[in-house]
Amino acid sequence: MNRAFRLFSVVLFFFAVKHASAQDYPVLHYTVEEGLPSNVVYSVYRDSKGYIWIGTDKGVARFNGLKFEIFSTFNGLPDNEIFFIKEDHYGRRWLGTFNGALCYYKDGVFHTAENTPFLRLSFVQPHMRYISNQYDSTIIISYSVPTQFLAIHNESIKIFDLAELNRPDIFSVFSFAEKVSDNKYRLICKDKIVYIDTAYRVLEMKMLPTEFYRPSGAFASCQDQDYLHNDSCFFPFDMSFAIAAKTLKNINAIHEIYMEGGDVYFATANGLIVNDSLNLLRNHNVSAITQDDQKNYWISTLDNGVYVLKKKYRHSQFYKDVYKGTARYACVRNHRLFFATADNNLYKIENDNISCLFNYAKTKHGYYDYPTEFGFLIDDKLSYYNFYNTDFTVIDNLLSPKATTNEVQPVAGAKEVYQYADYFFLRMPRYIRRVRKSKIYTGTDYYTIQSNVGDRIFYATQAPDSSIWYSTITSMYKVANTNSDGILQEQFRNISLKYFCIFGGFMAGYTHDNMLLIFSDYTGTAVAIDTIAPRNCIWDKMYQIDSNHVLISSNNYYRILTKNPPDSVHKFSLYPIENAFLPIRAEVICSDSNNWYFFKKGSVTVVGRDDLLTRASPPKLYFTGIKTVNGQVPVSEDVSLAFGASRNITLSFSMLTFSGGDVQCQYSVSKNGEVNWRDVKGEEINLVGIASGDYVINLRAKTLSSDYCIPVKFKLHILSPFWLTWWFITLVCVGLASIAGIIIRYRVVRLLRKKEKEHDTELRFMRSEYKALNALMNPHFIFNTLNNVQGLVNRDDKLAANEYIRVFADLIRQNMHNISKELIPLQNEINLVNNYLALEKLRFKEHLNYIIDIAEGLDLSEIMVPPLLVQPLVENSIKHGIYPLESGDGQIRVHIFEHNNVLVIEVMDNGVGIHIAKEGKRPSHESFGLENIRKRIDQLSAILDKRILFDIGEKKSNDGINWTVVTISIPITPTS
Repeated sequence: MNRAFRLFSVVLFFFAVKHASAQDYPVLHYTVEEGLPSNVVYSVYRDSKGYIWIGTDKGVARFNGLKFEIFSTFNGLPDNEIFFIKEDHYGRRWLGTFNGALCYYKDGVFHTAENTPFLRLSFVQPHMRYISNQYDSTIIISYSVPTQFLAIHNESIKIFDLAELNRPDIFSVFSFAEKVSDNKYRLICKDKIVYIDTAYRVLEMKMLPTEFYRPSGAFASCQDQDYLHNDSCFFPFDMSFAIAAKTLKNINAIHEIYMEGGDVYFATANGLIVNDSLNLLRNHNVSAITQDDQKNYWISTLDNGVYVLKKKYRHSQFYKDVYKGTARYACVRNHRLFFATADNNLYKIENDNISCLFNYAKTKHGYYDYPTEFGFLIDDKLSYYNFYNTDFTVIDNLLSPKATTNEVQPVAGAKEVYQYADYFFLRMPRYIRRVRKSKIYTGTDYYTIQSNVGDRIFYATQAPDSSIWYSTITSMYKVANTNSDGILQEQFRNISLKYFCIFGGFMAGYTHDNMLLIFSDYTGTAVAIDTIAPRNCIWDKMYQIDSNHVLISSNNYYRILTKNPPDSVHKFSLYPIENAFLPIRAEVICSDSNNWYFFKKGSVTVVGRDDLLTRASPPKLYFTGIKTVNGQVPVSEDVSLAFGASRNITLSFSMLTFSGGDVQCQYSVSKNGEVNWRDVKGEEINLVGIASGDYVINLRAKTLSSDYCIPVKFKLHILSPFWLTWWFITLVCVGLASIAGIIIRYRVVRLLRKKEKEHDTELRFMRSEYKALNALMNPHFIFNTLNNVQGLVNRDDKLAANEYIRVFADLIRQNMHNISKELIPLQNEINLVNNYLALEKLRFKEHLNYIIDIAEGLDLSEIMVPPLLVQPLVENSIKHGIYPLESGDGQIRVHIFEHNNVLVIEVMDNGVGIHIAKEGKRPSHESFGLENIRKRIDQLSAILDKRILFDIGEKKSNDGINWTVVTISIPITPTS
């Protein structure tokens, strides 16, 4: 809370105890103790944004309603003595310096001849007289030497020295210059108007009308109002009207003239005179006056700082030093204000006259003089009752006061007094005493109303129906009529209120732990309770404004409790009164139908009812600058920043409020249109590590009682870094793709070469192994054949043995030719098989018969197969199938055909069968020929990358013969 800058003060007028002036109003007072650089203040000025500028002899101050900013030569001023401030059409705040140096303030910088070359002058002329805005944005600056003035347009300066006219009747009485056109100026002199051009030629001259005649130069400029005056009237430069004023003749030292709302304010050496009649700040040397954006009046003085007069000051009054000590009771009866003080005296204010109606010191009984509670009551008939100590005071008619005292007291130390019909109810610490009004002097006929024995009564109040309600430590009680005791209110069981009041259809009170409770339908059984937690305040007393509003005092702000319309979300709302003109924690508050009266430290502040219910206006907000790692950037509607500058961004802003003390600010950084409000402390927003893109920066603020203001915003464009631009991304993507392609190609080629090398190595190994397996077939075949020849020799069958050897020789020759090759034509293999069967036929004679069946159209010379592929199968069928067969009808069938481009070779025998052939052998035993064929087929499948199938099975023919069938399936490969 910035009440250090809103110190409640009052105009230093003298009041007699018996009289008060109606022209005294509550004001705020700012001096060096509240932040001003000096109490000698030459001027006050409101700029276009709403800041209040204060020119002093120790620098200039800028006030935003919350704090003062002090500027001096340390901040760039050319002089600390500033006579006036005025803003031109370019938003430059020009400062009138004592030493005459040109200076203006804009965008946080004071521009002088040191940093702005066009402000350098060829002469030194102290003490500026005025700065005036012209129709084309030109400003005219006049100095104390009347012959010289400056015309500054944008950044060009035209220096006029009227001495070059050689007309003493003009330059010696010159008062004011005005630009009429690009090359024409109007000079207002004492008794004439002169038009000149920039070459100092007199173009026209005419005499002033009598009412505008000025025997001496008198110029008055306040805010953006410029006037000339003589000792009878004042008028604008165009002389479109003249207003007569007695003040101009009666007071010589008139500093400024200001008009507002039909009122004329004269800043004089003897105070602020309004409309020739009302004198405010009398005995103060008033230098200037302006208004803030809430229309409050800011009044500067040359001896005591700055005063602030509220906008509707005529609707309020201020009585200073009208009593001593502390006020304890106040009320308004018949348009008269009555109040009693801690010294037990009674006063009346009527028609601004203050009188003491009862001086307790003259009637008190000294031997009962000890501090205790007060019980005051003034009824509608203007009868006054005071219960204090054991003294009882009655004044039957306050309009003709005559006090009656009685030592006989029905009760001592009453805290509150209530009247119900013809009875008084006196609230004591532990009971309530009912006394008939007609018996109050005798001290008889009283009745004690008690709650539970021992319960303390914290507070009592009177409801609109005149019933008395009081609270204890355990519950609430009600005295419904003059004959009843306290009736326990079951709906409030276990609720203890330290203070409460009843306002029409609801009750409000606060608990011992400072919780504010509001009870709707408090007389029924289904009472509705609304809870409002304390908001950094300690509740005090409550005062009804009307049927929907209650004033609640606390240790900091006054607050308004409002009963909302039935269709509202919440039944009640609570907001503080941000009125710096009200005294905080008033001793007593009372009201009538129009005004509220606040008693504090011997003074009374009178405020209109509407002022209490007027909520504060939202603050004004301005972005003042953007600071990045690269320096300061001015704020505009659209701001673009390089990506490198966005690592740390500080947005500075300023708040203005002249109606609220505490301001809450929120900001939002939106990229997709979504607004996410965040609280911000101070007057800076820090954005760290913000990504590239388009943002909208929103800022809003509110006071404790106002709504949020319309957000101020600007667009912030964070440019993409070069590495995020489309051309760089495209270039990088192409480069990376090229590098990736090269790497992938290199690795693929390398892997392919490695794979090829490994495959070649594997193929060489497999071919070597395959050839080795093929080579093993030849000795195996020879070994078996020699065994057969040996059998023939042993049987002494020489003829068969010789034929066997001949055929065997042909087989050896064929086998030697085929075995060295990986693949041979199938025809060669069939020839070998045919010779082999013929050889075996010689051995087994009629016990072996064979058939080689080759499908028609099958070209055996084009089909390539491994050597010794079929012969071992035929040999295995004879050895394991035919040879063990005891019958003499052994048959071998070789069937070769093509099916779906697959060569199928079937070797069938009708021998003993697979199962009988395996009897007596180990489960893992398999003939060498079959095992070799399996391995060779596996190797050949890998080498040729073809799936060669090998299968052994049995089937039964149509004639019932069981055949053992060995099948080899080979994808056909022609010799080409």
